[in-house]
Amino acid sequence: MDNRNYIATIIWVTIFAIAMAFAESAVVVYLRDIYYPEGFSMPMKAFTDFKILVEVLREIATLFMLTAVAYLAGKRFWERFAYFIIVFGIWDIFYYVWLKVLLDWPSSMFDWDVLFLIPFPWIGPVIAPVSIAILMIVFGLCIVWSFQEDEDIRPT
Repeated sequence: MDNRNYIATIIWVTIFAIAMAFAESAVVVYLRDIYYPEGFSMPMKAFTDFKILVEVLREIATLFMLTAVAYLAGKRFWERFAYFIIVFGIWDIFYYVWLKVLLDWPSSMFDWDVLFLIPFPWIGPVIAPVSIAILMIVFGLCIVWSFQEDEDIRPT
């Protein structure tokens, strides 16, 4: 593959991830304004089963969108996997970047948050998903780069 195509693909995947993160953060701005007008804090308020279902479905839709971009970006399974972990990592980091810009939250990387709802609620400090996201991006870039060098990456 031409290196310009590889770099262009990474740039476009990054642009998508950053824009997608903004859209997700904007939803959170509205949700927090409705449910936490006094400010977000743990423990969270109780939500109805329907609202929890809607949030889980929104997360599933997000995963489908990230998967679709990765599928379009790569040609082979492991290359698509690499683009998925890149786009997921960038999206996850910029989700918190946009929350900081829009809400001035989190106040620290150690603030607690609901990290994910699938397959069950994951609650922890913001630093946890951000650290994992950085590793995902690094490993994803290594895998994509290896395909440019005509190395066939397969887990053993």
